[in-house]
Amino acid sequence: MRDFWEDIRREFPVVRRWIYFNHAGVAPVPARTAAAVQLFMDEALYNGACVYDRWMARVEGVRRQFAGIIGAYPGEIAFVKNTSHGLSIVANGLDWNKGDNIVTARGEFPANIYPWMALKDRGVELRTVMPRNGRVAVEDLAKAIDARTRLLTISSVEFGNGFRNDLESIGRLCKEKNILFCVDAIQSLGALPLDVRKCYIDFLSTDGHKWLLAPEGTGCFYCSMEKLDLLKPPLIGWNSVKNSRDYSHYNFTLRPDAQRFEEGSPSVMGISALGASLGLLQEIGLDKIEERVLFITDRIISGLEERGYAIRTPRGDGEKSGIVSFQSRKPATILQQLLAGKDVACAARDGALRVSPHFYNSEEEVNRFFGILDEVDVTAKANKRGEK
Repeated sequence: MRDFWEDIRREFPVVRRWIYFNHAGVAPVPARTAAAVQLFMDEALYNGACVYDRWMARVEGVRRQFAGIIGAYPGEIAFVKNTSHGLSIVANGLDWNKGDNIVTARGEFPANIYPWMALKDRGVELRTVMPRNGRVAVEDLAKAIDARTRLLTISSVEFGNGFRNDLESIGRLCKEKNILFCVDAIQSLGALPLDVRKCYIDFLSTDGHKWLLAPEGTGCFYCSMEKLDLLKPPLIGWNSVKNSRDYSHYNFTLRPDAQRFEEGSPSVMGISALGASLGLLQEIGLDKIEERVLFITDRIISGLEERGYAIRTPRGDGEKSGIVSFQSRKPATILQQLLAGKDVACAARDGALRVSPHFYNSEEEVNRFFGILDEVDVTAKANKRGEK
């Protein structure tokens, strides 16, 4: 009997050349996702806009898919360009008062820093909590909150070392303190389950090009229906309003759901591609994917420990994700280049090498990765000789 994961690997021609351990950067797409793009292009090539209603039905189907993955309602989902776009909707849509503050963590990806820093000229303070031993402590976030805190924003998984934030505890804290909770979910969605209601999340933003296995520029934004009217859409267009296809009569009444943040025509091709990738994830199941991803990363961590590498990724219960970060005596950028020359895709981040496998990666690839790592990094070879 064929192995389940071996069958899944057929969807990923990238494995014919690469050991692809860079899903925390930009992921390859499955074969079905490429086929979805080709289908759209064929439809546009031979039919023009005569199948537009079919396209819009497809867009709404993908909206339902994404809503289902995060435990939301379809009306709480807007399609956006990328994670930054969704976070900027929140930053620029809230009615800030001078003296308000926002709490986040030091080490967040810039997409979850700059939109909030830009509020400084409106008298809004951004407070950054320092991690402890690579971990963002919930109690430290709590200490940074005061009577003028309006919002706490955090990544579901920290992009540098892969620490998995305790979103449920943080969300409960925000609910108790009556402050808004915003999540950058790009480093977890597609690899780890996430439920916006269980975690009391008010706003969430992501792009599809990492663990969701979709092309760049296929972002999704979640806004809880209860918080919808707190956000004034920073961009307004013909599609922001009810009865948007009634082009001859102007009626500036915003849509009653998150589609008010979709100011113009959607990226039908990109959304179609996202839908194909979401379909694969749903077929496998997020719980099964999480189990597989953590199994592969555990194998990588064990091999790194055997070779004496300094591992920066927290490894406690509930702390691990699809990211493993480690340091060598060799500069990470040099090690990344040497590995790329041997067809291993990974990334250098903050002085460490970051590897991020997905469910379709195999144990055999992990073994080959270590064989190549031993070949290109003299530190590993020296450590192995010392153990003999």
